[in-house]
Amino acid sequence: MLKVAVLDDYQNVFNQIVNVEDYKSKYEFTIFNEPFQNELETIEALKGFEALFIMRERTKITKTLISNLPKFWMSLSLYVVILQFMLVFLIRRSGGFMATPMPINI
Repeated sequence: MLKVAVLDDYQNVFNQIVNVEDYKSKYEFTIFNEPFQNELETIEALKGFEALFIMRERTKITKTLISNLPKFWMSLSLYVVILQFMLVFLIRRSGGFMATPMPINI
C-alpha cells in the first residue's frame, strides 16, 4: 500500500475531489490541513510517506526535504492533476486520442 501525504489542504477539499474509499486498497492517504512550522518539523512528519500530493504552495519542497525522506519517490500537484483531467476531456470531446502521459519529474 502506497502511503500518500496530502499537504496544505486547509480548505478540506481533498475528500470532495477524491473518493478515498475507491482507492483504500492501494493507497493510504493522510491529510495535513495545517502548515508545518519549519523544515525539520516537515521532515519528521513526512518521513514514512512515499508520495506527496500538494494541494497548495504553502509547504516548501526543498532539496533538503526530499533528501531526508527515505521512502519518497513521487510528487503530484493538484494543478497538474486538474490540467491532465482538462486535457483528457478536451481531447475526448474533439474526437482525438491521447498518448501515455509524460512522467512528472522533480
